Amino acid sequence: MSDKDQNLLRKKFDDAASDYDKNRKTIIPNFEVYYRTLIELADLKIDNPRILDLGAGTGLLTHLLWKKHPQAQFKLVDMSQEMLNIAKNRFSGQKNFEYVNNDYLKYDFGGLFDIIVSSLSIHHLNHENIESLYQKVYDHLKPDGIFLNADQVIGPSPYSENIYKENWLEVIDNAYLQEDDKKIILERMEFDNPATLEDNIKWLKKAGFNDVDVYYKYYNFVVLYGRK
Repeated sequence: MSDKDQNLLRKKFDDAASDYDKNRKTIIPNFEVYYRTLIELADLKIDNPRILDLGAGTGLLTHLLWKKHPQAQFKLVDMSQEMLNIAKNRFSGQKNFEYVNNDYLKYDFGGLFDIIVSSLSIHHLNHENIESLYQKVYDHLKPDGIFLNADQVIGPSPYSENIYKENWLEVIDNAYLQEDDKKIILERMEFDNPATLEDNIKWLKKAGFNDVDVYYKYYNFVVLYGRK
């Protein structure tokens, strides 16, 4: 993604911040199951894990992780300051949270983590950057640490990709969105650049991850898992 496109995408997320959580829950198919799958997998039997959320946005995923791991140390990284402002309000008064307004491709994560997560963010990257990010994530995990990515993939063929798109557009059409909200969502989709599921698995294994698996898949929505 060029710097110009990144700035445009950042602005679109800034503009959508106030309604982001509400709309995400209506346009993501099987939202509760999708996110619950990731949360169930984020379990290392550690009382106070160190958790990094890449593209954390408003802290929606982090909030679910916090309910599971209330003693954890959280670091939220996102390029949209408006999104992070909502996250800060969500966790107001909590001392175990750190917020970083930065591009996670360029930002030094700072030390090692027990769990690194991301949700519906990495698919915006160029494919070579996805591959390099997976290596960066692996390098910043503690031994036996885990990476969980709830994200989108592209179909393995034009035929299947068309089915994916038709399904998601139908979900969006049935979400009873305001026309302005729908327009913003469709405009953001123009910045999507998902890779195939096969490529994601290949890059995770190449980075060194063990036990790479897909624990959830519904059309183009997946939850990927890897352990160091």
